[in-house]
Amino acid sequence: MATEQQQICDFGLHNGEPYSKLPASFLNWMVGNKHEKSHYAEQELMRRQLAATGQLVTEDNNK
Repeated sequence: MATEQQQICDFGLHNGEPYSKLPASFLNWMVGNKHEKSHYAEQELMRRQLAATGQLVTEDNNK
C-alpha cells in the first residue's frame, strides 16, 4: 500500500483519472507545454522510469 496520496488529473480528456493511469504521451505533452500541473507529470514519468529500470523502492522491496 502506497503512503503517498495518489494525484488525480482534474482537467481535459483525462479528468478524474490518476496520473499513474495516464498515457505517457499526455504526460510528456504536459511537461513539454509547461502546464501548470506538469510537476505531477514529471513525478509520474520519473516513477515509471525507475520502475522500468528496477530502481523503484516500494514497501514490498523492504520486506
